[in-house]
Amino acid sequence: MPLCFGGDDKEPEDEYDSIPFSLRWRIRFSKKETDPNTGETVLRLSSNKILKTQCANTEYQALKLIDRNTSVPTYKVLAVYNRPEGKWVEYEACPGKPLQDVWPNMAAHQRNKVVIDIGRFVEQLRKMQPPKLCVVGDATLGAALDKRFGSGKVGPFYSIAAFHDFERRGHPPHDFPEKEIQSVHDPKKEYELKFTHANLCPKNVLVDDAGRITALIGWESSGWYPEYWEYTQMCHLTPKTMGDWLDAMRNVLPRYDQELACEEALRSHYCGSIYDAPRSIRAQSPSPSQLLADQRDIEDKNTESTSG
Repeated sequence: MPLCFGGDDKEPEDEYDSIPFSLRWRIRFSKKETDPNTGETVLRLSSNKILKTQCANTEYQALKLIDRNTSVPTYKVLAVYNRPEGKWVEYEACPGKPLQDVWPNMAAHQRNKVVIDIGRFVEQLRKMQPPKLCVVGDATLGAALDKRFGSGKVGPFYSIAAFHDFERRGHPPHDFPEKEIQSVHDPKKEYELKFTHANLCPKNVLVDDAGRITALIGWESSGWYPEYWEYTQMCHLTPKTMGDWLDAMRNVLPRYDQELACEEALRSHYCGSIYDAPRSIRAQSPSPSQLLADQRDIEDKNTESTSG
């Protein structure tokens, strides 16, 4: 029996992307590999092409942004397919070995070149302008995916103060004995927003046989963070066996040693998995008038940043 408004009674088809025949053919002859950063399965389609069948959108969105705005060497996003099991992303991959595997045997001039080049790449990232001011989140200002905060996505946060409040689980800064937390998280202290790799460590730097960087990888946690986040994350994630690399990197990146002490103190209070649980203590909710004033201030700043 036809519907009273015309048409038929068929269910609408799911809006998933079809896989091109050429890709399906390459998948048949692909080789399964494991991504060392995420543990997910990667299909090696050819010597320079891979397919991730459960890719975090935070990663490929970041790579698109970086490709448009910098010369930082990364994997290139070739195609994105919306599938029932998640996003399929085809990449043009770069050959190379993780820096931590080859660093001990590299010549001094090769080590210097690697450190200087990473410094230049990070400088390019930090010069990028966020689409909106005061929003802490992934490349598209959506929720970020950072293992520092457990297994799920967090944010976005519409001010750095809100991000700091989240880190403290809603406790005010003066609840903590560490003076670094009280100072760094002081509401009166201002930080700029910078695009951040957030997982910058030797395993995510690929180099060729000549010691040249071919790609920075591991972008799933990247996004817009307070200006110190690249430094503090790098210091925490670098293994002790790569201490000389870290010492060299401290000379080419802006240093935030007080912020590092603050982050280490917060980590001692809260492990990553605790952020998966609801907060037991929350900061006092701002009044409607305060929220409106804050929103107007952010809109004014964004208007100023895009004028002219």
